[in-house]
Amino acid sequence: MTFDPRLYLVTGPVPLTGVLEDVVAQALAGGVTAVQLRDKAADRDCLARQTRALAIIARSNGAALLVNDDLVAAAMADGAHVGVSDARPQQVRAELGKTALIGWSINSLSQFDDAEALGASDYVAVSPVWATPSKSDTTEPLGLEGVRAVRARTPVGIPVVAIGGISAANAAGVIAAGADGIAVMSAICSADNPYAAALELREIVDAALSVRGQSR
Repeated sequence: MTFDPRLYLVTGPVPLTGVLEDVVAQALAGGVTAVQLRDKAADRDCLARQTRALAIIARSNGAALLVNDDLVAAAMADGAHVGVSDARPQQVRAELGKTALIGWSINSLSQFDDAEALGASDYVAVSPVWATPSKSDTTEPLGLEGVRAVRARTPVGIPVVAIGGISAANAAGVIAAGADGIAVMSAICSADNPYAAALELREIVDAALSVRGQSR
């Protein structure tokens, strides 16, 4: 499975009237290109059930499914996403194999000193761009300057995904700063209409990528 970074959904709490699988299916129909299952509260059995269900939905829409920081569940999906305090990308690569997709969160330029970790990653996520209600344990926001700095340090061929406080109001600016895609949680999972929210974001991202390509 290839990784398309343009519109990356990170799963989060859904409205009381929603079901996670339904929200993800609507989001994929609206234009989401990749999904990350992130559920820190789920036990091993629950996470396995969620992974199997979402893998079917994602693959039927041609999208990759990655699991946040759980290598057992990630083995049932297309790969894993790890943060600064999780297993190193090279360790994940050794565990999951060369065909797995591996994403790595970057919240400091000093992480680029770990060339082995960077080399084991299929994409890097700039995190957080702005403060977000979805996570309370994040570091100081990097802003658009952080996106530009990460893009400048990331080798050609490794996509940069921006995450943290991104919405339809600021997504175009994030792409203009050098991100190859955006990752969102509440902008879709908390929306009354996940399909419409995804559709709007995808249109914004595609338009911004087109403008950026024309300016090169």
